[in-house]
Amino acid sequence: MKYSKKHSIICFSRDELSRIFEIAKKKELQEEMKKRGISYDILRADPALMEDIASTVGERGAQHRDEHEVFAGLFMFLDFYTPGSDVCFEVSGFNPGRDRIDTLGDLIRFRHQVNTSDFCILGDDGLRKFELKRYRGGMNIPELSEFIKEKVQHYGNDLGETNLLVVFQPPAYTTSDLDFHELHGILKASNWKFPGEIRVVYNHNNQKRVMIQVYPHLSKSEAPMRN
Repeated sequence: MKYSKKHSIICFSRDELSRIFEIAKKKELQEEMKKRGISYDILRADPALMEDIASTVGERGAQHRDEHEVFAGLFMFLDFYTPGSDVCFEVSGFNPGRDRIDTLGDLIRFRHQVNTSDFCILGDDGLRKFELKRYRGGMNIPELSEFIKEKVQHYGNDLGETNLLVVFQPPAYTTSDLDFHELHGILKASNWKFPGEIRVVYNHNNQKRVMIQVYPHLSKSEAPMRN
């Protein structure tokens, strides 16, 4: 664990944060596996099933927003960045000479008074801050673009350097063929001036995650689903 006084953030390696999360959620994961009659061998052999179970457990704690944000930073977005990147969280009242973070509860406690980014990624290119929004609306450009505009307007049309991540969570079996060039054009026409980026993220056929930057530029990156 690393603490940056300059940014008031605590950063964890993948292994460090995975251990903290696993200890906190292990009992819930085991209960869900037992309920479905699934062994660890079956789970390891099926990445999509592993993600489904992890997401189910995560959704149970959705009212604990912090848990979902820790899960998202670690399991959904870290793979898009260079190996060795850290997942970071802005904290308040943390004294590295006095305080320790050994559990998920510890981390949530020090994040409790912070109302800025949901999580950060610290990589070779510096620190990136993210605000996470889950999208459950219609899988079409008019609804999606209005959703994004409403979220940006909520921040006074100025996200600053924070990046907005829109995660698709459509109903099961929903299909779509979104034209991201059209979405990019609509958002560019808004003439926002903030330096942050807007990206949408979705799961493609339970094989890979796709992240599309739709503002201010249009680009695409992919990350495999992890075993």
